[in-house]
Amino acid sequence: MTIKEIARLANVSPGTVDRILHNRGGVAESTQKKVIEIIEQAGGFKPNVIARNLALNKVYQVAVLMPLFNAASPFWEYPKKGVLKAVEEVSSYGMKVSVSYFDEFNVDSYNRELDKILKNKNLDGIIIAPHFAKETQERSGVLDALNIPYLFLNVPLKGLNNISFVGQDSFASGRLAAKLFHVAQNTNKPRVLIVEVLEDFENYYGLDQRVKGFMSFFSDHTSHVIIEKLRVPNKNTQLYYKLLSESLHAYEDIGGIFFPSNSITKAGRYFETHQIKLDLVVGYDVTEENKKYLNQNIITFLIGQEPFQQGYKSVKLMFEHLVHGEQLNAVYMSPVQIIAKENLEYYVH
Repeated sequence: MTIKEIARLANVSPGTVDRILHNRGGVAESTQKKVIEIIEQAGGFKPNVIARNLALNKVYQVAVLMPLFNAASPFWEYPKKGVLKAVEEVSSYGMKVSVSYFDEFNVDSYNRELDKILKNKNLDGIIIAPHFAKETQERSGVLDALNIPYLFLNVPLKGLNNISFVGQDSFASGRLAAKLFHVAQNTNKPRVLIVEVLEDFENYYGLDQRVKGFMSFFSDHTSHVIIEKLRVPNKNTQLYYKLLSESLHAYEDIGGIFFPSNSITKAGRYFETHQIKLDLVVGYDVTEENKKYLNQNIITFLIGQEPFQQGYKSVKLMFEHLVHGEQLNAVYMSPVQIIAKENLEYYVH
């Protein structure tokens, strides 16, 4: 049923129906009641729930917590755009969304912003990118005590009572990365370096799962590949470059490097400056700078995950659940995509 059909049955103008649906006021109570009754009698027409909520002045309050997009975290430009696009779409239909940000490399920043959200007793739903596993798990009791739905974005943290997850299977993506090395690694240079660029790597659940997936592949397959791990601090760029250089010089048989985080961008700058080319360099996230290194053959493959859709879908799913009462699937997986120079122009965030 369209707005015009509703207007015809109610003997009012389409503009009046639109005013009622969007709660703009200026409509007689008797007219508003008549229009809502017609909508409800249509059966299966989703805006009937919206109309009823608006007529009752019911607005669902939802909080989103996600990493701040900046030069150090370029990936989060795309989920942020997706979230804001969805917020724009649902804001007129009974759901108000507030977005908070944290520094993805600072656990105190995450704790501070999450605790602020958990103290808000007026919320009807929460969307969280649970970057820090331990800190999120420690607050699971508080989350459950709120007795409201919460959804995880991008990081597939398990063992909590979130109603759904939107994002990539980190473990599976790590296995896919491993298969690229297994198939394409030069047998004369069998050593692969895994660069873990965080002081507390295991607490970054999604990144840790990528490495575990990578290692599990080689546990399941006989391969010529030899794996070495390099752990360096994230915030000291010069030390990062120093340790990376030392590792490259320590092993003459390094044929490739796997970057389970966006630190591949930092490495790309180093490789470009020093004109270093390896047989295989594999990492994550199709950001603008990573695209440049892909086109220069500094990066061989990037693993994409449609980040815009992750942000967009998380908000729309919460809307469907709260406003329409839809039961959500436990997971909504993003694709695990292999992006090379040859198919880069066709990639859509």
